[in-house]
Order: sequence, then structure tokens, then C-alpha cells
Amino acid sequence: MEGKGSYSSIQSAIENASDGDIISVSRGTYYETFVINKSISLIGSGAEKTTITCKNIDGGNPIIRIDADNVTIEGFKIISPKGSMKDEVFGILVHSDNNLIRNNTITNCTYAIYLEWGFEGTEISNNTITNNQCGIYIYLGSNRHAIFRNNISYNSYYGIRIKGRNNQVFENVFFHNNLGMYMCCGSADNIIYRNNFIQNKKNAKDDKYTNLWSYNGTRNYWDDYSGTDSDGDGIGDTPYQIPGYGNRKDDFPLTEPLPI
Repeated sequence: MEGKGSYSSIQSAIENASDGDIISVSRGTYYETFVINKSISLIGSGAEKTTITCKNIDGGNPIIRIDADNVTIEGFKIISPKGSMKDEVFGILVHSDNNLIRNNTITNCTYAIYLEWGFEGTEISNNTITNNQCGIYIYLGSNRHAIFRNNISYNSYYGIRIKGRNNQVFENVFFHNNLGMYMCCGSADNIIYRNNFIQNKKNAKDDKYTNLWSYNGTRNYWDDYSGTDSDGDGIGDTPYQIPGYGNRKDDFPLTEPLPI
């Protein structure tokens, strides 16, 4: 592991780092949990080569906690030794603004990525989020995040659950989740577009009337859309109804999956 020197643990490298530093983590498996309290970049050697896990973790705790703004986490496989709701283990718990979480695989957690109340501006992109209970949870008062180009699959509760406002969710694949995407009653003014919803038990649910399911003419693909495409333009002739109290619709559903 390299930062300003070589270290035997990720936490020790963080403790010796300064804001703006890049910590490069060598391939291998690291058995630890840690807190990032400085504006640093933590870069692994790729999710297939660099694993972060732990032999034991108490319920309600994260494997990685981000407490500083402007943190990057990239190139890791993050695995919890537990994964039941009663254990409540977080893969990455975000308690700050303007972070970047990309090119990771996160699995076997209660919440793979949890964005806490009162924080904004985190980008979550190009991750594989699979076999968790909830993939990504954006809590009430957590706003203006961007979630895109993630593969979100086999999560037993939700692929994404949102209570916040003004978030954008686009170019993701939701595959084989219990519920692909859930917009809770506290959510508002979120935009969901250019996503593929495939083989989920339920593709989506929206309990708020101000979320948008298309944007500037860009739409989503729903594998259970039953409408027709009479002119063959790839857009359904009738809207796709989103279940839930919000009575929302994708007005121009695609009839073929997007090349994401």
C-alpha cells in the first residue's frame, strides 16, 4: 500500500495522509473496517484483485465510513461477513458531500451504499451492486446525487430506495431484484431515465407524485411493458404505469433494452 510511504493497513495509510493525497492499495484481501476523515482518493488495483472485508462486524456499523468531503473510493470488492436486516451492516456509509464511488463491487451487505441525511453531491457510477438486501439507499434529506451506469442485481429487498430530493438515476441496469427501484413518500423531484428494468419481481414503485420517469425525451426500458409499438419507432404507444400512490408514468417507454 502506497501513499506517503508503505503501510500494512488501509486505516494506517489514511491516518498518515493529508487532504488531496492518493492512496494506492495493492492487490490482496484486507480484513479491516475504517473511517475516511480526510479528502483523499483511495484507489484499489481493481475489484477483481483488491478485496476489503472483515472477519466480524457489529450490527449498525459500516465497513467503510466516509466522514470527509471530496473522497474517492475506486477499484475494490467490498464484502460483508453478514447480510441480514437484523445485522444492519453497511458496505459504504456516506456522511459527507461531493464524493465519488466508482468501479467497485459491493456484496452481502444489508445496505451496499447508504447516503445519510443532510448531505449532497455524491456520484455513484460503474459499480456492481449485487446480492445485498438493499443496493443503494438515499435517505430523507440526502439530495442532488447522481447514480449512473451501475449494474444492480439480485438484491433481496430493493435495488435502489430513495427518500431524498433532486437526485438523478440514469443508465443503470436493474436485474433480478425483488423491487428494482422504490421512491418512498418522502422523495420528491427525482429524475429516473435511460435505465433497463429486467426480470425484477417488481420493477418499480413510486409513492410520490413529483418524481419524473423520463427526461428531455429519454426513457426507460421495462421488460413487463405490455403496450404496442404500432409505428416501429422503438417507443411504446401508451405510457407505462408505475405502481404506487404517486400515480406516476413513464410516458414514452422503450420497447427494446438500452445498450448500457
